[in-house]
Amino acid sequence: MEKIFDDNYLPEELRRKELKDILKLNSNYEKEESIEIVYYLKSEKDIIEVAKKLAIDETTGKWIGQGKPTSLFKKCVADVDKIYVFDKNEGIIFIRTPIINLSEEKDILYQILMLACGGPVLEFVYYSDVALIDINLPEKILRKFKGPRFGIEGIRKITETPFPYPIVGTIIKPCAGLTEKEVAEKCYLSAKGGVKFIKDDEKMLGPSYCQPEKKIKLVSEALKKAYEETGNKCIYAPHLVERADKIKDTGKRYIEYGATGLMINVVLGHNFEVLKILREDPDINVPLYAHSGGRSALSTGKRRIDDGVIVKFIRLCGGDFFQHGVFGVKDTHIASLDEDLLNHLIYVMRKDLDRIKDTVPVCAGGLRIENIKLNIEKHYDKKLGYHVALLAGSYLLGHPEGPYQGARKFVETIKEIINSDEKK
Repeated sequence: MEKIFDDNYLPEELRRKELKDILKLNSNYEKEESIEIVYYLKSEKDIIEVAKKLAIDETTGKWIGQGKPTSLFKKCVADVDKIYVFDKNEGIIFIRTPIINLSEEKDILYQILMLACGGPVLEFVYYSDVALIDINLPEKILRKFKGPRFGIEGIRKITETPFPYPIVGTIIKPCAGLTEKEVAEKCYLSAKGGVKFIKDDEKMLGPSYCQPEKKIKLVSEALKKAYEETGNKCIYAPHLVERADKIKDTGKRYIEYGATGLMINVVLGHNFEVLKILREDPDINVPLYAHSGGRSALSTGKRRIDDGVIVKFIRLCGGDFFQHGVFGVKDTHIASLDEDLLNHLIYVMRKDLDRIKDTVPVCAGGLRIENIKLNIEKHYDKKLGYHVALLAGSYLLGHPEGPYQGARKFVETIKEIINSDEKK
């Protein structure tokens, strides 16, 4: 049977349901000349007719000119290539939309997203449930995306982390109410204890009592001190809080202050476009942490964008890190409840895309010693090693003996688990 995804992922709406048929309608467009957009649909009407209507509405709408439709109009209308039928009124539809509708001189990302979910495909009333579950791009469009600058091998090189080890790190906590000196002290102790990556909490917004310039400079000095004392290299990614039209300039200033990474929210705070802009600037030559806050507001419910689509475009636009969730945690983030989804997001972040490097999956949000072994093993890949960044925030920094001991014991536990697995 044909697969929807190579990793056998199914959207949550269709799990434990039987595939009844695969209808081949055969698109008029070759893959090389079209974008394939994949939706889950549920409707009271026949899914074939609904799919055909959606394909038209997704591009041109119906012909309203005088006389018969023009030949150009006909070349612009999307069509349905195939349908996976799970019920008469429910299934997965594969739409192909011709790339002649796109302007290669204008921003390609914006146009793709408008076609896929801004049409308003997610708002129409002639179906009750809809999910955008994938977008497949032809090579000529894919070439317009640079992807991550570093990938896990690049991050390992920066931090002098040997293959196959993961990137071990922490998140500055508390998320607010700390002075610049307090942040720097936590970073110093954590790096001295062996962590390789530190990022701000997303709610560290640069208030008057913790201004970015002073904070970043003090953290930079603290990490240099830890390196001189221990030889441990550590990346620091402050939260880049800025208007979109000023974000490049501010990001460059942060790097001048000593930032060795940058973090922005790419779901609700900014968007994929801002990430892409930062990635394409040659002067912003540091890892980019794409923060996930707000993604479940988009990816859950009856009308949604699947997390897999969000993660695919974060990778294409240059995210070096993205937090997907934590295996074995049921009391923190909603995404962590769905292990099928977590496995799929790992697949999307590391799937071979020729010249596009991998995005490093971030385990954070309830990560602790009790579940660390499970999360280490779940992220192993023969080619990429332990392909994950393991970030413990409250657990590490809140250790009874302080951040240094919290970091040291966390790092040592991870090494022991990996060394034990490597000997098997």
